[in-house]
Amino acid sequence: MKDIIIVVLAATVLSILGYIFIQVQPEGRYYDCGMAEWHPDIPQSVKEECRKRQYNDYKKDRNIV
Repeated sequence: MKDIIIVVLAATVLSILGYIFIQVQPEGRYYDCGMAEWHPDIPQSVKEECRKRQYNDYKKDRNIV
């Protein structure tokens, strides 16, 4: 009985690890707009896009047309 439990636990752990490592990573770059204004490594075009998105979110929250 003890051997069966060990095998089941080992299979579960290996399955979880396999699932984590086989995940398909999305291609491209992703930037955190919260850091866009002060981080020196974020390109200017990304900063401008973040500003546009933040303004649109602001308009949406305030119901500004």
